[in-house]
Amino acid sequence: MFSTKRKDIFVLTILSFFALLSLVWIREIDSSEARNLISAREILQNSNWWTPTLNGHFYFENPPLPVWITAFVMMITHSHSEVVLRLPNMLCCIFTVLFLYRSMIRIKKDRLFAFLCSFVLLSTFMFIKLGAENTWDIYTYSFAFCASLAFYVYIKYGEKKNLYRMGILLILSFLSKGPVGFYSLFIPFLLAHYIIFPKEIFRKKTFSIIFSIIIAIAIASIWGISMYLNHGNYFLDVIKNEVIAWRTKHHHSFIFYTDFVVYMGSWLFFSIYVLFKIPKEKESKIFYLWTILVLIFISLIEMKKKKYGLPLYLTSSITIGQLCIYYFRKPYLELRKREKTLLIVQQLFLIVVVVGSLVFLTYFGFIKKEISFGLFFLYAILHLLFLFLFAVGYTEISYAKRVIIFTGLTMLLVNFSSSWILESKFMQNNLLRFRIPIDQEVLENPAPIYSAAFDIEDVWRLGKEIKLLNKNIPDERIIFFLGKNEPKDLLKTYEIKKVYNYQKVTHDTEKLYLLEKIY
Repeated sequence: MFSTKRKDIFVLTILSFFALLSLVWIREIDSSEARNLISAREILQNSNWWTPTLNGHFYFENPPLPVWITAFVMMITHSHSEVVLRLPNMLCCIFTVLFLYRSMIRIKKDRLFAFLCSFVLLSTFMFIKLGAENTWDIYTYSFAFCASLAFYVYIKYGEKKNLYRMGILLILSFLSKGPVGFYSLFIPFLLAHYIIFPKEIFRKKTFSIIFSIIIAIAIASIWGISMYLNHGNYFLDVIKNEVIAWRTKHHHSFIFYTDFVVYMGSWLFFSIYVLFKIPKEKESKIFYLWTILVLIFISLIEMKKKKYGLPLYLTSSITIGQLCIYYFRKPYLELRKREKTLLIVQQLFLIVVVVGSLVFLTYFGFIKKEISFGLFFLYAILHLLFLFLFAVGYTEISYAKRVIIFTGLTMLLVNFSSSWILESKFMQNNLLRFRIPIDQEVLENPAPIYSAAFDIEDVWRLGKEIKLLNKNIPDERIIFFLGKNEPKDLLKTYEIKKVYNYQKVTHDTEKLYLLEKIY
């Protein structure tokens, strides 16, 4: 039989798989994900793991760890399936959930609290969404988050193994997206800890921490230094352009991330409440202050995207976990009026969400027949069973516990049912899946592809490099041309042999012209 901790780990793993697998196959790739996949494919094509390329050009905009991981999965599975290549990101999320659980057990000596923190994280909307995409962000933030927890365990118990874990995780974070995770998560946690416990700054452990950070930065910098030594000016130009991009692109106001509570999903009201509830215990204050400092730090950066708010969802899992364990341990009659009100509001919110989801399923699944009756029946039974279990049999002892558990399960239920029905609807309406598949002749033909304008997603879908057509006429005897209209300049020296329909990610239809040189 499993021990209690192993049961927790088993349950958290199953719930994490369930949450992530509901989305991992539904979403079409975007430009960020396409870059990762293309670079991984070209690593294997060129047999060059150290110097990544993108569409035949050096790709130094991001460190290579996520690309290496994707290329490794691509190599061992012999698959270019986007679903398969998203599995490493999913496993990174599950690793983060379990690392949080094990760390909280060490920090708080409370198995239930550890479980609740991890349960909140795995049922957070934005964490699930980003975990189902093959991008750099989930790696750098997750590793920095885990490094912060390892740092705290080391500070508390002085075990060298946690110092080594912290260093390794920081290296992985740096190699995933440079100092982004270090800045957004690790530095705020250091500040939060030493603000609450200022006397610890002068302890010997602090100097070990500083030394480990320096070593981690040095090791993570090896790749960048190597690229600079081999491709000096080109590498520096890329770095300069990235710095400029972080200052000028996607510029938003300082309060851009203050709506992060919305992306907590079903934990919306809990996440609002904990922002205004300052813990009394010093150790709990660290995690509260960590969240506040993270919000300030990421708000100071000019470039802002909702996915860059991931550090807030990671840290909020702990602050919400602190509120949840309070409800679990505090007798209902001893709760304050506002604490009881929060539970009532949360209960009504969950009922509205589940009923709304059921109405949505009934309209699209039963009336519009977007899915089979059998699938609709399954979803409907799950929703009705959920409502029955949630709405009946309350006692004062179990009320708060039930609301908390069903808060996480509501997110998983709605995510599971909605993603499936949306997938069916999108397939029929052709919003996410392409009606026109790429002709097998195009994929198997070794002829190079030229285009006057293309999206990076086209490079991934067509399976090969796309060369930008300039004023010079190509040298190859047989080529493809991708565009909306016939390439008039090329037709002076080429003749059209065949035309293929091609549908872009934007769902615009273009043509692939197979051209052969006239002699």
